[in-house]
Amino acid sequence: MQSTNPEELKKFIEEKIVKIAKKIRGKHSPIAEIVDRKVQSLPVKFIYDLKGTLDHFYLMGVENYSKQPKMRYFLAVSLANSSSDLLVSFAKDYAVKNQLKLLQYCIFLKTLRIQLLSLRELLNIDEFSNIVDILKTFRTQFRETLEKFRNLLQDE
Repeated sequence: MQSTNPEELKKFIEEKIVKIAKKIRGKHSPIAEIVDRKVQSLPVKFIYDLKGTLDHFYLMGVENYSKQPKMRYFLAVSLANSSSDLLVSFAKDYAVKNQLKLLQYCIFLKTLRIQLLSLRELLNIDEFSNIVDILKTFRTQFRETLEKFRNLLQDE
């Protein structure tokens, strides 16, 4: 699928998403991406909480390490409020199958909690609703897996 013109994507985000979202204030630590076996830093410029319309969803705007496009946008869903390696191992298979990225990240700096996020880059305006559906399904399946695991532990 072809990516949308960066100006069109920016306009869509400003008009459709940012107007209904709440900006999370403060400085945010950068995220890293491995490209050609090198770690590239992506400074996070803003994070919006999409609470109300899309609960547990966030829009992240990061500065690109290459010149074009200047900004990259990621749609993220919170899978767990406190992340661990065990939770990452539960989520890994579905994430790989659906081309999602897993990220352990502290969104709210004052709480010092590392959340487990699943995110996907928003390249095209038309795929926004598809990405939302994939992330919602992932969150639901992940929660069901955690519930099964909790029940197994209680039965022991």
